[in-house]
Amino acid sequence: MLARNTTIRAEIAEIFRDVFEYQGPVAQDTSPENVERWDSLQHIALVRAIEEKFEITLSMDEMMEIDSAGAIANLLRRHSV
Repeated sequence: MLARNTTIRAEIAEIFRDVFEYQGPVAQDTSPENVERWDSLQHIALVRAIEEKFEITLSMDEMMEIDSAGAIANLLRRHSV
């Protein structure tokens, strides 16, 4: 399980690099406050990237829950990723 969590964190960091061109460390509390390009338009791109990468469909409520890298990890756990 620990190895899978490490893989998920690495995949989330990869998505942040792709979507936001973010080069900093991605921690649980990485959020729009830390990521300059994380605006409403890029949020949609983030949701799409998550759905494609992990082959899941997020509800509108789940999309609105995403306010940090940790929130993404929590959503993925709920989706049994």
